[in-house]
Formats: sequence, structure tokens, C-alpha cells
Amino acid sequence: MRVYLLFLSVGIIYAITLPANIYKLKVDDDSTYIRPSSRVTQPTTAIDSSANASTLSGQCHECISYNPIVDAIQIVNKAFSDVGILNVHQAPGDLSYWVHDDSVYNKEFGAARYPHSIASGDGTGNGPHISFSYYIYWQGMGCQYESGGWFSSFWDAPVDVGTGNLGTHKNIGKQLPNGNILFIGIDVNDNIHWSTYTPDLQTRLAGGIVAPATAYYWGFDINGGIAYLFYYDANLNVYYKTTTDGITWSAQQTYNLVWPNPYLQNIIFWTQMAVTDAGNPLLVFDVTDGDDHTYPYYGKVYVSYASGQSCVEVSSAFGAPDTECFYPTIATGGNKAAVLYCMPRNNEPDSLNWWDFYVVWSTDNGQTWGTPVNYTQSLTYRPGLQQIAKRIDTLRNRVYYVYAVDMIRNIDPFWSNLDPMYICFDYAPYVGVEEGEGSKVEGAGLRFEVLPNVVKTNAKIQYSIPNKQTIRLSLYNIVGRKIASIAEGVFGPGVYTVNHDFSELSSGIYFLVLEGEKETRTQKILIIR
Repeated sequence: MRVYLLFLSVGIIYAITLPANIYKLKVDDDSTYIRPSSRVTQPTTAIDSSANASTLSGQCHECISYNPIVDAIQIVNKAFSDVGILNVHQAPGDLSYWVHDDSVYNKEFGAARYPHSIASGDGTGNGPHISFSYYIYWQGMGCQYESGGWFSSFWDAPVDVGTGNLGTHKNIGKQLPNGNILFIGIDVNDNIHWSTYTPDLQTRLAGGIVAPATAYYWGFDINGGIAYLFYYDANLNVYYKTTTDGITWSAQQTYNLVWPNPYLQNIIFWTQMAVTDAGNPLLVFDVTDGDDHTYPYYGKVYVSYASGQSCVEVSSAFGAPDTECFYPTIATGGNKAAVLYCMPRNNEPDSLNWWDFYVVWSTDNGQTWGTPVNYTQSLTYRPGLQQIAKRIDTLRNRVYYVYAVDMIRNIDPFWSNLDPMYICFDYAPYVGVEEGEGSKVEGAGLRFEVLPNVVKTNAKIQYSIPNKQTIRLSLYNIVGRKIASIAEGVFGPGVYTVNHDFSELSSGIYFLVLEGEKETRTQKILIIR
């Protein structure tokens, strides 16, 4: 079966022929699109119309991931109809189609819990993975591999990547620089287990307990060639270990987290971390006043960007000492970082309150942060339990995220695991930089435009630079692969023009990316033969 998709661009209809093995393709065939009136050009899409909220209810896992090499998104979730099975959904970064694979995991080892998306693969046929814990109460660590490659729908049988019944209730997997997959599992006694497998899951290379039961899991990420595992103890001392090969771990190292005031009795409620492209960890967390005994407590969200440095409050734009901000998730990519978190719509502390999602950006790897932006203020239903993809899409300057919506009652999904859920997908653009809007950004900063934008052979690219800096102007194809370097070097302030020949490229959509030292601009172009 061969599937055809039609889409409209610049007044011309194009047909894309997809590979025959994408036989499960359906573009939200339940027609469930939730379109906030103020964002009709960027619809929030219900990816799975009968899912389970517990997919999203654990901060220790990430059910959405983005692979910048393949330029692909993957979401995994529990199905409500049978709470032990897992569904997987994939899309390219341009969101031109979705592939939905139902019952990828069908309780072969027992009911799945807290699934985790692993955006592995390198674009040469190697596919992604999903990991999960399975239980007849807590039991073991499972994983599956899409051996057919991204979008193929060909998934191998599940593999027990632990050593049987470990009592683990979380299983987080990520790909190492050498291609192997490193799994981190947390058991009911708070031991942190690890296990490293070859990408095809056929060979277990090493494993054991990496942190003892006195440790509480903080976060785990791999980027810039380094894998970091962070954890803390009952006295709020923060520690970490690293590995580059998934075989040998460093000795335990202390991370001097400078706890923020006025929270003298710090209570960590949610924690997560991400590693920048340069290999440096960013820790995000919310803390609460120990004198506050309500739930979910007054709290603020902070990022720690270096050991021994003061934390940066990313919820500071609201100013109120009783602001209730919590459930932060973090992403990194390029020189940027983004944090997504919750705040009540009316700033009243109530566990059943209406929670809006805010995204705040950093352009210096987490040292300073901009103003948070509310991305759900126009919704007429209650979103909740959001998760952000760990990697930023630097091609389009945005982060992808998912959240749950109760299909039965308009209440906070945190409290309604007994109801079926919509698993909804959306993205947050970098403030001031929308896809295709690179030439329209106001104020001092990088700006550029392409004339004409619909290109037959040659086009003029004009870009302005506000101050002396290193600049790269590159061309990418629709799957995010760099195909040409147009300009690169140290440029002084001024306006520059390049006449570029596109005649050797086939018809289609491409992206020009202008990268400076602190900002990036993206312009979509259409080539027609």
C-alpha cells in the first residue's frame, strides 16, 4: 500500500509519495483537532484520542523526544483501552504527516508503566527505541527497537534490558555517542540501576547499580558526548556520575547546588536535567516553602547552570512571592535552552485549579532567561501533565511538547487517571522567531530575507548583523540535513548580500539558517523546477 499526502504551499499543490512500508499512516483520522482561536495557524493536535494520563504523570521519564539528526519526533503513550499496552507516534519536524503504531508493546512481559521515548538512530536506516518498566507489581526494565528504521512501523519483539525482577518502576533510556543504548532504572528502594546494550538490543554489554538506595534520582541525559546521571540525598546534597561509553562510570562527584532563598526549608517537588550541546548539565527544579502544608504548595522554578553558581529563577517575571509554579521540564540545543512549567490561571493555590503552560527561553545555555510566555491562555479546556522534548529543534527554533486532556471531564488530568485521555501535541517557537519570519524580526539583531522566495535558479540573500560576531549561513533540506555552507566567518556590523545558485537542487522545501553567537534565524524557501 502506497500512501499519498497533499499539501498546499505558495498556491501550488504538491503530492508526496511515501514509502510503501508506512502502511499504518493516518493523519489523526478521528478528526480531533483542538484549535485555540488565537493560534489557528498552529493547531494543537490530539495524537492519540484514547490514551492514559499516567503516560505523562512521571517527571522521571520523557514520553516525547526529538532527533535533530533525523529531524523526527516520537511520542509513546499508554492506551486507555488496555492500560498495559503502548502506542507510538512519529512525525518529521515539518509535521507533514504522522505515522501511528498501535500496540507496539502488548504486555509480553506484563503491563507497561511510565514509557520513555528514545530518539535514537542516525538517519541511515537505524530506528528509534522506546523503554518502559513492566510489572505484576513492580518488576523489570523493557525496551523495543524499530529495526525497520524511523516511520517503518517494523518493531522487533520487546527485550528485558534489566536482569529480571529488579523491582524497578522507572526505566529511562538514551543513546550514547558510540550508538549503544544506556538504560537507567529506579527501583522501589531507590537504588539506581544501569544497563548498556547494543543498538539492536541483542547484546548486554554491562550493568549493575550505579547509585545506592540512599540516592534519590534527579535526572539523566546524554549530549555533547557525555552521559550525566544526577541524584541527591536526604540532606539535599547533589551528586552526579558520568560515562562516555556506557561501560565505565566516573567516581561520584559533588555538585555544589546553591539553594535559592527564601526557601530555607527546601522541598524539591519536581526535578529534571538536560545537557547542552557543549556537554554541560543544566538542572531544573521547583522548590517550596517548608512552612506551606497545602498541595501543590507555593513554589518557584529555578535552573542551576553551573556548580557553585547561584540558581536563576525562570518564573521571576511574575514577581509575587506566593506564585505557584511547578512541574518544570527542560530542553537544550545550539546555544539555547527552554523550560516549560505550570502556573495556575488565576494564581490561586488549588490542586484542582486551571494550569496554564509557560515557556521561557535562554540564549546563553541557561545563564540568563527571557520573559515566560503563556501558550495555553486561550484554551477552553484544561491541559495538564506536560512533557517537553529534551532537544530543541534549532532548524526551526522551537521545542515540541505533549500534554494530556481528560476526554470525560474538564478537570486537571493529574487527578483523573481513571478517564480516557487525549494525548495532545504542540510546539513553542522561540520568542520573536517564527518559522519563515526571519526577515521580520523587529529591533537590533540578526535579520535576513531571500528574494525571490520561490526560487527557480538564483536568489539574493541579504542579511544584517548588529555587531561583530561569528556568522554561519547554511542551507538544509526538509529532513534537516545540511547540504550547503553559503557563508561563514567573523563579520562586522552591516548589511551583506549573497547571490546563490540553487539550480542543482531538486524541487521542494528547504531552509536557510543564519546562525550568530547568541541567536539564530530561519527562512523557509521553495524551489520549483
